[in-house]
Amino acid sequence: MAPSRDRLGEPVRIFDGRAAARRTWAWLALLCPASAALVPAAVAYLHDRVWWVGVPALLLSMGYAAAAGWIAGRDRPRVRARVAVLHTGGLAVTGPGGGAHTWDELVSVTVAGVPDGPGGRVRWCFTVVADDGSVLRLGDDIPDVRTLGVAVAQEVTARIVPRHLAAVKAGETVRIGPFTVDLDGVGKDGERLPWSTVQDVVIEGGLVTVHARPGRADLAAVASRMPDALAFSVLCHQVRDLVEDF
Repeated sequence: MAPSRDRLGEPVRIFDGRAAARRTWAWLALLCPASAALVPAAVAYLHDRVWWVGVPALLLSMGYAAAAGWIAGRDRPRVRARVAVLHTGGLAVTGPGGGAHTWDELVSVTVAGVPDGPGGRVRWCFTVVADDGSVLRLGDDIPDVRTLGVAVAQEVTARIVPRHLAAVKAGETVRIGPFTVDLDGVGKDGERLPWSTVQDVVIEGGLVTVHARPGRADLAAVASRMPDALAFSVLCHQVRDLVEDF
């Protein structure tokens, strides 16, 4: 069932995985039969010691097979591709594991980026949790998923940070992942840094790090295991600015 435009608002951008899936299957449909067809010819010519034909045929067959394997490993072809649509008021994903939610219904985003080996491209995965407990996982089967995931994370952050900030202003302690935040400072696993010793809060190199001023140890957590890392960073900067203004 298509999501109501009245509920999600106007479409802003479509991330359609179907075209990429069709291209992947088309390449595999070309390369795999070509590789298989060359094997008997290569074997026959090599058996007859017609090296100048058999060796190139064998190398070409191996090349086609390697290319097919590389494409399959990179694109991970799927039978059913997904389509994600950013709306002014929410997100809709069709296909396996899909769903539709307004921005106000989304309560958490976890970002994970795994590189394909040294120097390889990063495979991004965004785990989005709604207030009804349902989970949307946005992976690299969706084209330009990093742009999509960042947009979703920004929308969720813009809604949860004001609530957390209001709670901190009221004297409460807010927990985001392994960290706690209050008017006195930020803590993790029993270690605390007063705001006067916090130099910066950054997300880089796969870590969420609270950088301390010289003489104090940093606090860090793995970003892929921490929900709402972006919201934590934004909240820390806002609370630190608030405390420094007094």
